[in-house]
Amino acid sequence: MAISAEILDSRKSTPEEQLTKAVADYQTTKEWRASSSIQERRFMMRIPPADIENTVTTSALAGGNKISVPPYVFLDRAGGSVHAFFYLGSGLAGHRGMLHGGIIGVLSDECMGLASFTVLPNHIGVTASLEIAYHAPFLIPGVVMIKAWVEKSEGRKAWVEASVESPNGEIIYAEAKALFIEPRGAKGMNQLI
Repeated sequence: MAISAEILDSRKSTPEEQLTKAVADYQTTKEWRASSSIQERRFMMRIPPADIENTVTTSALAGGNKISVPPYVFLDRAGGSVHAFFYLGSGLAGHRGMLHGGIIGVLSDECMGLASFTVLPNHIGVTASLEIAYHAPFLIPGVVMIKAWVEKSEGRKAWVEASVESPNGEIIYAEAKALFIEPRGAKGMNQLI
């Protein structure tokens, strides 16, 4: 397998530099940053400090040569959408140099879940079903962008879709669909949005 120019360039800069550059180069970043309806942040969910070590994306997948720097997340609460940029390290491989497909599933689920929270009555939901179609392997280390948006919502249910893409949008690695349901007793649960 040939090493891409992108991977060779990535060895010259830090994960934080690569991620920041991918976000800055994205076509609509300037519009998002100028919009009062889009929230930019460096975390997916508002996890209570006591729960961080018990959450898969903030513990098992974080640090080292995995998700070594916090993602950039652009949340549009009014539009029910999320754009998230992640730097994914070589420690997340399924096959050498290729991202494990399960990581795409986890990160898509996180992004779609966050999008669903924008429309659910108490802003919390759980995954009831998740379907993923893989289109191309993602070579690691590198930056990936996940777009998630609410297609439809009814009461305690939200149907959400996602696309996992290269930061320039030229390659679609996977597409996902999910149904999120707000659990009974959601009013008493921690707000993660």
